[in-house]
Amino acid sequence: MAMGSKHTILDGCIVRGLGEGAFFMSMHHYQKEIKKKLGFKAYPGTLNLKVNKKQIDLLKKINSITIVGFKKDNKTFGGADCYKAKIKSINGSIIVPHLTKHKDVIEFIAPVHLKSELKLKDGDRIKVELIK
Repeated sequence: MAMGSKHTILDGCIVRGLGEGAFFMSMHHYQKEIKKKLGFKAYPGTLNLKVNKKQIDLLKKINSITIVGFKKDNKTFGGADCYKAKIKSINGSIIVPHLTKHKDVIEFIAPVHLKSELKLKDGDRIKVELIK
């Protein structure tokens, strides 16, 4: 993990998710919030990266953009903290759901399907650069 004067870079290994990212990312509420607060229409899915706990703790020290949760049909859907970031040339965001089962995995959202766009596969190591 590099802590440069102006760039924070997280380094992780792509892992298969639980398939829940696609469900949540296709919900109208989250799509609307992401468009409004992050400035892009998110592809309905997330890229999951296994990182070490130090990197997750590092995120907690950075100001996040909050996506608010909502209630629908007596169910509560939690909010999330987002951190603008990019993988290679693609701008997106790290999204950390307030209610998550992940302990050492961060999720990345972008306007495109990252695996096909960047020819990535599970097991690849990639760097995520945080954008101020």
